[in-house]
Amino acid sequence: MEDRLRICLVALMYFPIVGGAEVRAAKYAQKLQEQGHTVTIVTLKHRKDWAARETIDGINVIRVGGIYKRNGTLRIGRLGHFPPDFCVFWQLWSMRHDYDLFYSLEMSTLAGVSVLVGKLLQKPVVVSIPSTGYGRTLRPEEAMLMADTLPVSDFLKIQYHDTVAGDIANIPKTTVGGQAMLNFIKKSAAYYQVLSTRGYSYLTALGFKTDHIVYIPGGVDTQKFHPAPALLRLDETKPERDILCVARLEYPKGIDVLLHAWYRMMQAPSSWRAQIKPRLLIVGAGSLKEQIQWIARELDLQESVKFLGLHYNVIHLLQQAWGFVLPSRWEGLPNALLEAMACGLPCIATRVSGSEDLIQNDVNGLLVENEQPADMARALQRIIMEPELAQRLGNEARATIIRDYQIAHVTQKTVEFYHHILDKGTQPLPFALKDAAE
Repeated sequence: MEDRLRICLVALMYFPIVGGAEVRAAKYAQKLQEQGHTVTIVTLKHRKDWAARETIDGINVIRVGGIYKRNGTLRIGRLGHFPPDFCVFWQLWSMRHDYDLFYSLEMSTLAGVSVLVGKLLQKPVVVSIPSTGYGRTLRPEEAMLMADTLPVSDFLKIQYHDTVAGDIANIPKTTVGGQAMLNFIKKSAAYYQVLSTRGYSYLTALGFKTDHIVYIPGGVDTQKFHPAPALLRLDETKPERDILCVARLEYPKGIDVLLHAWYRMMQAPSSWRAQIKPRLLIVGAGSLKEQIQWIARELDLQESVKFLGLHYNVIHLLQQAWGFVLPSRWEGLPNALLEAMACGLPCIATRVSGSEDLIQNDVNGLLVENEQPADMARALQRIIMEPELAQRLGNEARATIIRDYQIAHVTQKTVEFYHHILDKGTQPLPFALKDAAE
């Protein structure tokens, strides 16, 4: 087999839709092509007016359609997934001589399609498992944003429809035939890439083959994401101390919890910030924007909290910030945290999948339990008022990324893994997590 690989990446969503999975796919594909491999992305054409074929940042993207609603959006869901699934199957089959393996970006019905095509063609399939979910499914009455010190309000209720059980356990709940598809994938020869150590126990608890699970986390371009010269953002002579949060305004990201934590911090006796002006900058958009901004108004945070909307290039914001916070209810492996740590920022994150692998508490960042605004408030106050702590944590954060999460090193691990499965090696999988369940 030649060293040059031909990879077909199958994604439920891709640009112009922007999220963590899409960013990870783009970084991964670009780095593979830089190393001389060929990558084509097959994804869904979620809007009828989108181009069926396009080159984005040097990556060939093929969009596959199905049946469209009157407003031009693709029908997907419990029954609507069947036409797009068939179209993706036909697209992958027509490309069968052009690729060595298929990589499914997430566990979805398209993963089932990829596994079926791989089985018919006797070609390897790798399915990425980004998220382990919330750990339980919310009851309808629990589906609301955090009230904390606010009176309970109907405005805090959200529509969330049983989507917090994790990427895998969610398929049977949201897709007709989902359980049969999941059983088929489990019995197949597919391999599974987890992005976090918690992902291993998540898969094994659901009955997936332990000897087909490999741990390869996400990575970050450390030449692109790096600290500002002379660490000007940590100039303690300046009163302004900006804490940056880059996250979608959706329930999993916990921005409502962060606002309550910020309120608690700002309501604490003000002597500690007599000469300091803390400010929270929130970058991102999402379906909960109106409700989250309502919480900020109700807590009277307009002076110290700024919503910046979408930013496609956040490097300059990271390099000018004092610190970074990610208040997630759950994660896979957050790109935003990788980028903030690469920029040498002192980071606060919740003890969830992925973030708990990146951060060792009080060594290269601060970890707090999720949905605990009081604990997060104390962590925010520490970062803001203790420049030496902020400097030490930021330096260690950068060192962690350089050592373990550079995109070039992560991609090389991926290539070694691909060669292993293509060569049908009898040796144990490289980068397996055999001890993770102990």
